Amino acid sequence: MALTKVIGSGIGTVTNQFADANMSAGSVIQVIEARLLSQFSTTSTSMVETGLRLSITPTDNNNKILLLSTFSLYHSTAFMYATIFRNHSGISDTNLETQSGQALCQLHAAGAQGSPSCISIFDSPATTNEVTYNVRVRVQSGTGYFNINTSPAFLHAMEVQV
Repeated sequence: MALTKVIGSGIGTVTNQFADANMSAGSVIQVIEARLLSQFSTTSTSMVETGLRLSITPTDNNNKILLLSTFSLYHSTAFMYATIFRNHSGISDTNLETQSGQALCQLHAAGAQGSPSCISIFDSPATTNEVTYNVRVRVQSGTGYFNINTSPAFLHAMEVQV
């Protein structure tokens, strides 16, 4: 039998123990997913959008966003590069690859079509405004394929409590 102890004149105010503000550091606050089921090809040597994108609105400007993306790349004769860009509040696009400004993932002339590839990175957008993330690719030369043979490509954004 369950026991209940009433303190004072009654139960009083019940608080939400699972509110975002009450979550411990490292807790996942929200998860957003985007899928791309179509193939994309490019001959661009500058980063271009693939169509794999999502938007998330952080609940706290100190929280981080964990980004995970899986996709396939194919290029028969040269390098192909992939990265994730962030945009929010009218601020110009930012490549999350901060070391060289190039890419978070690269493929060199794969012999098999559709080499599985992935990107994982923590971002600190420092805002509570909507943030858009998109996967972009470029080639060294020739034609490169993203999501070849229309295997599903995914992009996940998870807000993590700091």
